Amino acid sequence: MNIPSINPTPAGVAGNSAAPFNYGVCPCHAAVQRSRDLVATQRASTIATIDRTAAAIVCSKDIAWAGPASEEFRSRLDEFRSKAALLADDMEATHRLVWGSA
Repeated sequence: MNIPSINPTPAGVAGNSAAPFNYGVCPCHAAVQRSRDLVATQRASTIATIDRTAAAIVCSKDIAWAGPASEEFRSRLDEFRSKAALLADDMEATHRLVWGSA
């Protein structure tokens, strides 16, 4: 009679051990941290750019200029300021999602 042997330590998902709660070896935690780090880096860079853009817009208000071109220029700057504020809000929402505090 041929009885197959029983493997006392079956392979888990992707060849990991079958201990489902051994979080110390799960590669997902490292991947999550890399993603969080990437989002944090991009967030910091984007916020710095938004801050520099806002400062430039404020400085441009002092330009002595009148006429249709100046009105278009200022209108576009107002549009940029509005979009930059939305981007900053989106970056904060993304940050909260990545860190699980949304």
